[in-house]
Amino acid sequence: MKWLSLLLVPIVFVLSFCGRYSKMEVEAKNYVDSLTSVVEPIYKAANLAYWNATATGKQKYYDEYSRYELEIKKIFSSRKDFARIKSFKEDRRIKDPVLRRVFEVLYNDFLLNQADTTFLRRITELSTRVEKKFNTFRGEIDGKKVSMNEVKRILRTSNDTELRRKAWVASKQVGEVVVDDLLELVRLRNELACSLGFPDYHTLKLYVQEFKPEELDGLFDRLEEVTREPFVRIKAEIDSILAARFGVEEEELRPYHYSDPFFQEAPNIYTISLDRYYKDANVAELVSDFYKSMGIDVQPIIERSDLYEREGKYPHAYCTNIDRKGDIRVMVNLKPTEQWVETMLHELGHAIYEVYIDPTLPFFLRDPAHSFTTEAVAMFFGRLSKNPEWMREMLNLSEQETEKIRSVVEKTLTMEQLIFARWAQVMYRFEKALYKDPDADLNELWWDLVEKYQKVRRIDGRDKPDWATKIHICSYPVYYHNYMLGELLASQFLFTIMEEEGVDKIKDLRFAGNIKMGKYFVNRVFRPGKKYRWDRLVEYATGESLNPEYFVKQFCR
Repeated sequence: MKWLSLLLVPIVFVLSFCGRYSKMEVEAKNYVDSLTSVVEPIYKAANLAYWNATATGKQKYYDEYSRYELEIKKIFSSRKDFARIKSFKEDRRIKDPVLRRVFEVLYNDFLLNQADTTFLRRITELSTRVEKKFNTFRGEIDGKKVSMNEVKRILRTSNDTELRRKAWVASKQVGEVVVDDLLELVRLRNELACSLGFPDYHTLKLYVQEFKPEELDGLFDRLEEVTREPFVRIKAEIDSILAARFGVEEEELRPYHYSDPFFQEAPNIYTISLDRYYKDANVAELVSDFYKSMGIDVQPIIERSDLYEREGKYPHAYCTNIDRKGDIRVMVNLKPTEQWVETMLHELGHAIYEVYIDPTLPFFLRDPAHSFTTEAVAMFFGRLSKNPEWMREMLNLSEQETEKIRSVVEKTLTMEQLIFARWAQVMYRFEKALYKDPDADLNELWWDLVEKYQKVRRIDGRDKPDWATKIHICSYPVYYHNYMLGELLASQFLFTIMEEEGVDKIKDLRFAGNIKMGKYFVNRVFRPGKKYRWDRLVEYATGESLNPEYFVKQFCR
C-alpha cells in the first residue's frame, strides 16, 4: 500500500523565463514558485515525521507529523490563494500545457482544504490519533498480545478451529478502540464536503481524484457482473476443501476459517505451498536482483528503507517519497514467505515509479499520474511472486519443478484476483454508504455486503464494528477503488507488452532480464509523471482507454 496525501503536494521548481512565455504565464510561474518555496520544507519535514512515527510508534513523532500536516493544510486553506489558482486555471491566456496542468492539480488540492483552520485542525488531530491507535494496537489471544503477522500465520496454517477463532477476533479488537473517533472523523469530513457544495465526502474525494461517480459506479457494476459467476465457482471449491479440512459442513464455515481476516486474499487450499519455495530466500536481495536484471537499480531505495518487524512499528507496508528529490523508501516487515515477496515487489514497484519521473518536470507534477496508475505498476510486479516463469528464473527451479507448480500458481493467482475483485466491491460500496449515512446500522450493513459479494457468512449474534478494523477507512478514505482500477490497468499493461513483444501467451513472456520491459515502464509510464491526467496517461502507455476486458480475459474465463 502506497502512503499518499493529496495535501502534501510537490515542492519547488526552478523557473526558466524565456521569451516564449506570455506576461500572464510569467506571472503564473512566479506565483507557483513562491507557493512551492513555502511548502517545500514543510512537506519534507512532515514526511520524515510520518516515517519516524510509523517506524517507532512514538507519540512525539505522531504529534510532529500532525503539526506539519496542519501547517500545510493552513497554507492550502487560503481562500485568497484558492481564488487566484482558480483564476489562473481558467485563464485562456495560459497556453503552456504543463503550466495549465499544474493549476489543475493545485485547484484540486486546495479545494480539499477550503475550511476554517480550526476545523481543519480538528480533522487532522483526530485522524492522527486514530491512525496511531491502529498502528500501535496489538490484539490479544488468551491475554497475550499478538502481531498481525502472527494472526495471519495462525489463519494460514492452524487446523485448531478455536485458535483460529481467537486469532480472527484478535484482529478485530481494534475496531471497538477506534470506532467512536472514526465516526466523528467521517462526520467532520462530510461537514467539510457539504461546505464546499458536495453532498458528502465520498463525492468530493472522487471529484478531486478526477473521477465521475456515475462512471465509477458503472465500472464496478460491470466488474460485479463479470466476476460473479467465476467467483461463485471458485468459492465453492474453496469451501468444499475448507469444510473437509476442518471437519464441518460448508454452511458452518465462518470468517475465521479463511486465511485472511477480511477474506481479501486467497487461502492456501492446495497441497503445494508456495512458501516452501521462498523459505530460504533473502527477500530484499531476491527482489533487488530481479529489478536490477531489468536495468532498474533499487538497492539505494532498500538501503534507506525499514525492512523488519519490531514492537511499535507500523505492521503493514507502504512506500513514501520523502522530498521528491530522490529520498524514496519502503516500510515493510519482511518474512521469507510468498506474501512478503509479493509485498516487496509491490512496494518497490511504487518506488521505481517515483524514481524515474522526469526530473525536468515542475515539482507539482513530479508525482504519479494517479493513485491507481502507481497501484497498477505495483500490482503488475507483485503478481510475479505467483508467476511460474518468474519463479523458475529467480529461484533456479528446474523445468520439471516449474511444470509441477504451474497449474497451482496460475489457479492461485486467478483465485486471488477474483477474491480481491469481490472484496473491492465491499469496500467501495461500504464507504459510499458510510459517508451517505454514518448514522446507519453500519455493523449490519458491513456483513450484508460481505455476505452478498464475498459469500462469507457472518458469525451468529456478532454485533461489533468489524468494518472499523480496516485501516484504509480511517487513514486512506475513499481510496480503495484505486486498488481495483490498478488491477485492471496491470492486466492492460501486460497485454500491451505482450503485443509489442509479439508474444501470444503469458507463459512465453520473459520477465527477469527483460530490459525492454524495464524501458517500457520507465519511458511510457513513469517518466510523464503527473503531466497528463490519468486517462491520457493510460492512452499514452497502452494505446487505448482503460479497458476492464483485459482483466476479464486474464482471470474471468
